[in-house]
Amino acid sequence: MVGLGNPEARYAGTPHNVGYELVDHLLVSAGLNWDETPEAWIARGILQGHRVCLVKIRMPMNLIGVGLKRLAEQMRFSPEQCILIYDELDMPLGSIRSRLSGGAGGHRGAASILEAFQTDAFRRVKVGVDQEGAKLNRVDYVLTPLSAVSRDVVDQAMQTAEAHVLKLLAAQKKTS
Repeated sequence: MVGLGNPEARYAGTPHNVGYELVDHLLVSAGLNWDETPEAWIARGILQGHRVCLVKIRMPMNLIGVGLKRLAEQMRFSPEQCILIYDELDMPLGSIRSRLSGGAGGHRGAASILEAFQTDAFRRVKVGVDQEGAKLNRVDYVLTPLSAVSRDVVDQAMQTAEAHVLKLLAAQKKTS
C-alpha cells in the first residue's frame, strides 16, 4: 500500500496528505513501525491476516512516480501488487471510493505514477476531500490544513477507507 503525500512537515494535516495519513492508520492497526530509507518510509508485516508492505515515498507529490518506480525496481514489485491511497478533490469530504485501474483524474501524484510506470494497473483507494464552498483555489486548498470539523470527518472516514483496503487485499489474495 502506497500512501501519497508530501513529506515536508508543513503539509501534515492537509487534504493532500490523507494518503500518508491512511497508511499511518494502517501501520498502527497492524502494530508495525516505519523503517526509514532515503527514498521512503517502509513497514512490512501482517494486517488482519494479509501480508503487507506499507510505503510513503519521500518525494514531493508531483514527482512521486519517479521515486515509486525506483523503489519498485529495488524491491521487485509490480503495479498490480500495489494499492495507491490518496486524496480526491472531486469527491465529497470523507467519502471513499475504490477502483481497480483508470486514469489520474487530475491528481498530479497519481499522474506522476502512471507516467513513470506507463500503466494504469494500480488499484486505488481514494478519500474525498472536496469542501463545498471552499474559497481557495484547488492547489491552495489541498495544501492548507483541514479545519477542525473537516479533520473530524476525515478521521472518521479512515475506518471505512481501511475496510476498502482490506477488501482489495482479499480480492487479490483470491486471484493470486
